[in-house]
Amino acid sequence: MLFADSMLQQSAGVITVVIMALLAWLGSRYGLFLATVWGLQALASVVAAFAITDRVDGLLMWAGMTNEFGMIWRQTIAFVTSVVLVAIVIRLVIGGAIKEGATNYPPLVDLAGGGIVGALAGLVVAGTLQVILAMAPLPASMAFDHTKLSWDLGKGIIDLVAACATSMTSEDRGIMLDGEPGFPPDKGDASKLQPPPAQVDPAQPVIEKIELPEWSEVFADVNWNQQWDEGEKYLDADKNGAFTWVLRSNDVNLSKTREIGLRERYALGPWVTVRTMEKQEVQRLQRQGKLGKVDGLPYPPPGGLAPGASTPQANPGAPQPPAEVPQQPVPGTFPPPGIPAPPGQPFPGTPPAPGGGALPGVPQQPGVPQQPGVPQQPGVPQQPVVPPGQAPVPGETPPAPPSAPVEVPGRANETPKQPGPANPFKPAPKK
Repeated sequence: MLFADSMLQQSAGVITVVIMALLAWLGSRYGLFLATVWGLQALASVVAAFAITDRVDGLLMWAGMTNEFGMIWRQTIAFVTSVVLVAIVIRLVIGGAIKEGATNYPPLVDLAGGGIVGALAGLVVAGTLQVILAMAPLPASMAFDHTKLSWDLGKGIIDLVAACATSMTSEDRGIMLDGEPGFPPDKGDASKLQPPPAQVDPAQPVIEKIELPEWSEVFADVNWNQQWDEGEKYLDADKNGAFTWVLRSNDVNLSKTREIGLRERYALGPWVTVRTMEKQEVQRLQRQGKLGKVDGLPYPPPGGLAPGASTPQANPGAPQPPAEVPQQPVPGTFPPPGIPAPPGQPFPGTPPAPGGGALPGVPQQPGVPQQPGVPQQPGVPQQPVVPPGQAPVPGETPPAPPSAPVEVPGRANETPKQPGPANPFKPAPKK
């Protein structure tokens, strides 16, 4: 649909043409030399910005930009600040060194050559703007997707920046552009299995085994929940058409971390949301019951499931099951409050005591022993249980049951009077 994209997405091509036309006009007016200077200045500013953005980001964090807005926008602000500062410094240095009228070209050369070089400088500026838009965490109404552009200049700018980094080795340049994607996990292929370990010689030094890190495919964590959810963009490194939770390590620089390349960030954007999950984070989801069995990891995970976690689900975005609440009655064991049990029937889920030890409809009370086959009478303490065939312990006579209260006819609801001391102020009754 024509209006399915944001206004910024629809007008990206027009903005690019306007920038190129403006710089071409300025180049034709001020001449070939100044147009060339402007193009080199724009390119140097972008290359230097990629080199110093991390340092500027650290300065912004040191200055106190650590709130929610800073965490989301700090990287973009650091990149834009780097481009502007480097451009200003280059302009001040070059502008002071170049004198007016130092170069004299024929008017036609200045007009045509300046216009062409100015248009090329406009391509650099427009590509830098596309990189900034892909980097920025813009709202949905201003979302920018470079894959839908007819002129994807941002990708060309990233390749140009890598080509200008001549001091880097080909290995480091590959990591900077494409990161360390990793490999699919082994699935028991006999040709990939390692041979059995050889016998260890006690006289030789023991070399510790280095555990290589494992990570998932790179994805854009747009909802900031530190895990991949259905619908979030990811880069299919193993080309299997599905998100892979664990890849075999491709730690080229042995940093024990997954390096994310500029092309990967530019493809997924916003850059601050692009991340990957390490094996420990995937196992944490398994212990919480949010993720089931995955290729390349043993199941159940080390440590088992967390307390309250039920059978794990395949969908990691499913809500976590509620944890078990301690000291709560088990459903089906006791009747609801205020509803008595039916006469002659035990409580639901509570089997009757063996041998008729409990009265019908009365559950066994916790903590009170009861002799099998002998119902407990009200008001009579329970006698200790003596195993069959064993005599009672001598010297331990069970206490006698208390005598029942004397009932007085017609005064059953009154408490019997107990003998007490005589009242000296009351005259003695006459005999």
